[in-house]
Parts: sequence; C-alpha cells; structure tokens
Amino acid sequence: MNWSYVFKHWGSTLFLGAILFILTAGLGAEEAIVFAIMLSAASLVFSLPTLLVYILVFYWLKKKNSMDRKWIRLILVSTTILGIGITICLFNTIGAMQPLIWYSIAAIVSSYFFVIEKGSFENLH
Repeated sequence: MNWSYVFKHWGSTLFLGAILFILTAGLGAEEAIVFAIMLSAASLVFSLPTLLVYILVFYWLKKKNSMDRKWIRLILVSTTILGIGITICLFNTIGAMQPLIWYSIAAIVSSYFFVIEKGSFENLH
C-alpha cells in the first residue's frame, strides 16, 4: 500500500464530489464557476480532520500487513464516508443530505480509480 493512494483518493473525492454537487445544483455557468471555487476551498478546509483520521487508519492498516485489499478499501471508504457525515452533522446545514450523498458517491467511485498496492507493505516509511 503506497501513501500516494491516500492523497489521490482524497483529492479525487473532493474534486468529483464538488462536480457532482454543482451539476445537481441547477446553477448557471457563471454561478457554477464561482460556486466551484468557493466549494473547493471549503471542502479542502473542512476535509482536513477526516484526512487526518484517514491517514491514521491507513497507517494502522499498513501495519496489520495481512488484510485483503477489498477489506482495506472498504475500511478506508467507510472512514471517509463517516468523516463526511460527521463534518456535515457538526455544521447542521439545511439540505445537508445532498452533499453527503454526492461526496459519499465520489468517495466510493474514486476509490476504484487507484490501485492499492499490496507489495509496498514491507516498508512502513
């Protein structure tokens, strides 16, 4: 398992989630561009606590060294979705189900964009 997977999955989840959310928001072209910039900045900041937990879980899984990649992917995606849900609940915004759904779908889909490399488990650095 390589560390680049963590950041590739995180970045693609933010990017794809923002795109899905904007496409379903029914905004005009100019509004969508402004909203995309604001949403990207907010997503980046609000996702940092989830990223830190994700990194800790990733490190723990890397130390276990014996799990099947399917289970690793499931645990990491579940951690991401749980973090998204907790973040949204903390801010308790109206209409929060829509971003939760889109970012969760993005986390699931983007987890299949990248390969979890089993062979790099030997080196924990």
